[in-house]
Amino acid sequence: MTSRITISNNFMFGRVLCREDICRGFLERVLGTEVGSISYLNREQVLQPAAASRGVRLDVYAETALGVIDVEMQANPHADLGRRLRYYQASIDSGLLDQGSSWRDLRDSYIIFACDFDWPGAGLPVYTFDRLCRENPALAAQTGSTWVVLNARAAAAAPNEGLRNLLEYIQRGSVAPDDKLVSAMDAAVSTANEDREWVASVMTVRDLLEEARADAIAEGLAEGRAEGIAEGREEGLAEGRAEGRAEGRAEGRAEGRAEGVARMAALAAKLAEDGRAEDVLSVMADPVAVENLLREYRL
Repeated sequence: MTSRITISNNFMFGRVLCREDICRGFLERVLGTEVGSISYLNREQVLQPAAASRGVRLDVYAETALGVIDVEMQANPHADLGRRLRYYQASIDSGLLDQGSSWRDLRDSYIIFACDFDWPGAGLPVYTFDRLCRENPALAAQTGSTWVVLNARAAAAAPNEGLRNLLEYIQRGSVAPDDKLVSAMDAAVSTANEDREWVASVMTVRDLLEEARADAIAEGLAEGRAEGIAEGREEGLAEGRAEGRAEGRAEGRAEGRAEGVARMAALAAKLAEDGRAEDVLSVMADPVAVENLLREYRL
């Protein structure tokens, strides 16, 4: 029997939050204010600031009376989350002003990362980041942009019952019986799990990514040990790959099936990191698209 896909899966998260009533309830509970009307709501919104730049795919993108809002599900820890927030902000802002527009026309924006881990490590359930003056933290740059990072692991410390229920649902899938928002989210998750074709496609991507990560880790560790540079999983992978590529070019290693699999594994892992896992399936039958992505990620 196929396992149930939960809300912490980014594909499921995007599907569920693209219901306007659920999206509004989620945003208002997290931000603690009314968001007003939602004029545009889309999942897997693709942004690419320039033709040769690295693109991003947003889990949920909403244009509201409060401002533009991006919501991302982050189930796996990433040390570079701060830089990811920065790049997402730049990508969003680049599309908000037409040529000749005034800076005053730049809409307020919010980026929300719903994490099943404590990225800052301070044990708080919610972290809200603004641009503050280092010399006088009472002074804000008033950029109109706000970053919110949720830590589902600290649900018990949430400042109110509604947020606690939401974080507990993200972290454990537990549904508070009298919570209409969480109950609606769980009902939408159940409905999505009944769509077997969609579930199969999500599982295929998940299995491919897990295999890609395992292959990449194994390759990195093996080559890292061979070169005497394996100092842990991450360093072994990064340096082992670098040494392997250099050695392969020097010795003229054949670029056969094994190398092709390794490149696709690396590509799948990169796409997953950028929230673009669905691209793995969509480009498999398109060699040109595959080559374009390999060049984009310099693989």
